[in-house]
Amino acid sequence: MKDISNSIYQYYVDRFDELPFDKQLHFASRLYLWSGDAFAKMQLERLRPVVTAHDNPAMALRAVHEEARKTISHGSKNAAALRDPYFQKYPEIRPLAMVLFRLTFLESLYGLDARATFFELFDRAEVESLFDRILADPQALAILSTHAINVLYLYHRAVRGNDTSLDPAPFLTVGRTAYDFSDPIQLQLYIYLYTHCIIGESRFYARKLPERYLPVYRQMIAELEDSIADYFGDINLDNKFEFLTCCKLVGVESALREHIEAEAADSLSPDGTFLVDRHNNNPQTANSTLALSEHRNVLYILSHRTFVPSKPL
Repeated sequence: MKDISNSIYQYYVDRFDELPFDKQLHFASRLYLWSGDAFAKMQLERLRPVVTAHDNPAMALRAVHEEARKTISHGSKNAAALRDPYFQKYPEIRPLAMVLFRLTFLESLYGLDARATFFELFDRAEVESLFDRILADPQALAILSTHAINVLYLYHRAVRGNDTSLDPAPFLTVGRTAYDFSDPIQLQLYIYLYTHCIIGESRFYARKLPERYLPVYRQMIAELEDSIADYFGDINLDNKFEFLTCCKLVGVESALREHIEAEAADSLSPDGTFLVDRHNNNPQTANSTLALSEHRNVLYILSHRTFVPSKPL
């Protein structure tokens, strides 16, 4: 299966210029932070003027904030109806997430600090209040899932900047109690809840997980493994590959890898050497082009590489 991973990687490399900016940045940033990939490093240097506003992190952050205010999309359309009441309850989630992502990658990729600008864009007391309110709202955590977890972890690590980790134990409780696994959408949100706790703790692959909470994250993986095994046919490839990637982050090998690899081997696109989602009951059939399949495929590539986080360029 390593050969398939390498072939997919080369296919994206050869067609990198065909990808839109956001997909280029996603592909290159994840590969570089994960293991210092040379091609990714070269592309990130090329993208640097756009991402950093020519090494002006304040300007770069303001531009993302302005764009976020115009953006009404909240990610996966599959869960839109479930999530809408919680986006209405916490309207700052979307702009916060977009700005925190740029702030985080300005630092982890390019060594640029934009935290002072962050508090020009957002009131500190209001953000701290939002942080506490979301933590105290298990149903919002469950349904917002990725969006809430990303904001909590990125704010805690990238803005607060302290050396303590965000205690993941409450998220474990949410995963155990808040979902109906007979609903494929809730099952998907459950998987993303746990995987994004783990990815968030790594600051999106910029650091190894701290030993202090590693037992909790490994427990999340163990529970995910059981759930994926029980509902394998209801889970899309993006979820499965993100699970395998998180296994790497916590340092365990999953007994499900062979089963997932078998589905991957039978999921090559008829349009090129990349993976599409078609052999489960929750396929992401709308995301079947080279660009729209990038998230799925870069996760698959990461799951085949040793995790050795890289320093800023």
